[in-house]
Amino acid sequence: MNKYLRKSMDKIVKTLGVTIHEFKGKTILITGANGLIGGFLSDFFVYLNDEHDFNCQLVLTSLSSEPKRLRDLRYRNDVSYYSKDLTNDAWFFEKINFCIYCAGYAQPNKFLSNAEKTYRLNVDSMVKTFQSVMFERESAKMLFISSSEVYALNDTSKPHCETDELKLDLWHKRAPYIIGKTTGEYNVGLLRQKGYDVKSARVSLCYGPGHVMEDTRVMSELTLKGIENETINLFDDGSAFRKYQHISDCSIMLINILLKGKEEVYNVGGKEETTIYDMAKIIGDRFNKEVVKGKVNNDVASSAPKKVSISLDRYEEEFDEFEFTSFDDGMKNYLDWYHDTYKSLN
Repeated sequence: MNKYLRKSMDKIVKTLGVTIHEFKGKTILITGANGLIGGFLSDFFVYLNDEHDFNCQLVLTSLSSEPKRLRDLRYRNDVSYYSKDLTNDAWFFEKINFCIYCAGYAQPNKFLSNAEKTYRLNVDSMVKTFQSVMFERESAKMLFISSSEVYALNDTSKPHCETDELKLDLWHKRAPYIIGKTTGEYNVGLLRQKGYDVKSARVSLCYGPGHVMEDTRVMSELTLKGIENETINLFDDGSAFRKYQHISDCSIMLINILLKGKEEVYNVGGKEETTIYDMAKIIGDRFNKEVVKGKVNNDVASSAPKKVSISLDRYEEEFDEFEFTSFDDGMKNYLDWYHDTYKSLN
């Protein structure tokens, strides 16, 4: 495990303390394990085994038959990896104690180009996976990774709360993703009515070390431009506001929610607000490249919300406070990891 990931793992263990002891000797299913969140959590549980003798068993799945994110994990004795298309096969025979459902497309260019699968992965496939887990062990704890995109059409004048009424548009470019996540959350509610321990987490703008290098989200695309190009050209003027959260902070919140959460749905996000342009400037300064604003939105950028800001009040009222990673420190961690990883592959 590289030093950038290890630093994040150390922080999670220090922050959560004895809370994580519930994972000792248990079996954990992570779907979408080739993605940023699923892959990072997979690394975390392996880290607990190697550094703290947790003796967890991991069941990991993704669509890929050769998952790049998991190349250091998939052949371990404490890991079982399945290449599965969950829209066709969502059944697992292991007795699972914990399930974190990360499957689905998180990169806008992917969920914009594959509407049907985007929707089904968040609805049918999620329900079938949870039913499979519950069939073998009714007491399993399960977490559905939803998204702050469910607020995409809501008023942006104040931070979004879990109790806000959600506005939907069937013809919006991102409808398969937004409605898929919303329907997935509704199904979580139905399962809770039957007495199952399942929750949803509306994750917003997670970043940090560990994604595949082909990732096409804005931060990774701008970082790649910072390394390869003479200038960092933006798709538009970069004025959209975002609150990014480091993967270590996201993981702390997700684990707390999975193990101890009392509510049905939680916002999971960062605290510091920045613009896309200011983020690009941090990248430009790191690689000594000029940032050039664009004038016209492309398809992906034009459908994205102008401002993304969610309230963390529900989470913070229920759980202990912890020190969030500052955006400057998080970006340094991320950019150093990206640079070293890029150089090792080229």
